[in-house]
Amino acid sequence: MLIYSITFVLFLFILTRYWKLFYVEGISAWTFPAVFLIKVGVGLLLFLIHIQTYGIDDLSHDGGTFLIESKYLNDVFFQSPKHYFQLLTGIGETTELINKYLYMTEYWSAGDLTLINDSKNVIRMHSIIHFFSGKSAVIHLSVLCLISTLALKNFYLSFRKYSSQTNTIFFWVIALVPSTIFWTSSLLKEPFLFFGISLLVRVILLNDQPIKRIFYLVFSLVILLMFKPYILACIVFSLLCLFVFKYLFKGKLIPTILSLISMLLLLGVTFQKPRDKIVNYLTRKQFDFVNVGKGGLHVLSDSCFYYFQPDQYKNLKMIGNEVILINETDAYIFKFGSTERPLPVHLKPTGKKWKRVYFTIGCASYIETTPIKNSAIQLIKNTPESLINSVLRPFPNDPGSKLKFLSFVEVWVILLFFGLTIYFRKKLNFEEKNIVFTLLTFALILSLLIGWTTPVLGAIIRYRFPAQFALIIAGLILLKPLKDIKWKNTSS
Repeated sequence: MLIYSITFVLFLFILTRYWKLFYVEGISAWTFPAVFLIKVGVGLLLFLIHIQTYGIDDLSHDGGTFLIESKYLNDVFFQSPKHYFQLLTGIGETTELINKYLYMTEYWSAGDLTLINDSKNVIRMHSIIHFFSGKSAVIHLSVLCLISTLALKNFYLSFRKYSSQTNTIFFWVIALVPSTIFWTSSLLKEPFLFFGISLLVRVILLNDQPIKRIFYLVFSLVILLMFKPYILACIVFSLLCLFVFKYLFKGKLIPTILSLISMLLLLGVTFQKPRDKIVNYLTRKQFDFVNVGKGGLHVLSDSCFYYFQPDQYKNLKMIGNEVILINETDAYIFKFGSTERPLPVHLKPTGKKWKRVYFTIGCASYIETTPIKNSAIQLIKNTPESLINSVLRPFPNDPGSKLKFLSFVEVWVILLFFGLTIYFRKKLNFEEKNIVFTLLTFALILSLLIGWTTPVLGAIIRYRFPAQFALIIAGLILLKPLKDIKWKNTSS
């Protein structure tokens, strides 16, 4: 298996060198092969971190679960190709099929709490890779690294002409943003997300042939809806803000900001039901993340989920994946497919067995956040806390592993870099102003969403990488050519 894995990685390395898809005029033909190998190396480092952190000789948490459950799904093909494609596409998927083939899964059989289950979509993609991977995690990793390497090409082509830096400097700066290369070199959703964003950016900024642009647009929308729909919402909202900036105020920043704030307040007051739905959704997301951060148990009943907090475990008896209530206790209840706020419920023993679908002892990097409690006013009040958590943390004294110090350094290096690009900025033309405005708006909106809903620093670090990547590209567009930068001589 080791020889097969190495051979496959070398094959993809050669592919990135000689396949025209990875050829870009102006940079060395060995650039993309080099980036691909770096990304595979970073992915293997991520494997090692998991082993060292959790003390097991295998993948753990999301990455490992995705591989295990995708193999279960892949095995369905050899029993019934028809049923496999029903599960793969979701067309014709039924509870009976899940109970027949995927009853042993956690992520797949847990039920859908939202309209689109992105975890199931990652499992679907990995199930396809299993047809040729031989269960090698390295092969799965290398395929996803190839996808995110192609995404780098799209970003390079889309933004290159707006930066005054050399081709080499621009490419390697965007290729080596630590959080971006780390999370897009994994078995998780981020490589697919990165690729989807890059395609949509290409549609907006590059003048490809009409047929290509239509294909890229449809494909990018499908990918973003499959893996991170809220990222697509952030992009759409930032483009709406661009419309106000570009067409209504002709590039004037202060009137645009005041106008956008006024419009949001007016819409919030006028359309109360949509506002309440959004606030309720964010409240539910925050509630779920607090449960993950503090620890808790989700069990599956006939028509709903129950959630128990750690101090309620004494009233439960756990036997394998089954849970039985042995004493009266309080809990929370929520229904399948619902994002409504979970309701408190008092339960009495009936002897019925529930399926354990999610159980965690809590996260080491959990931080306390102010509850939204379905209040739009409280959501606004939480904005400063949200931005501090999502943009500036972790701090050295925050909870978590020693890896937080690497993220701490990265945060302040990125902020220092962006500050210097403002100080040494060039004179932007109107198109460049529009792009920088859109990138910064996207970064702000995404940071707010993450900060409002996420009380776990490890998750914040993972989720915010698109915002940091946007900040880096905005800085590269702002910065004047390096050869023209002159530091003031302060010596006497």
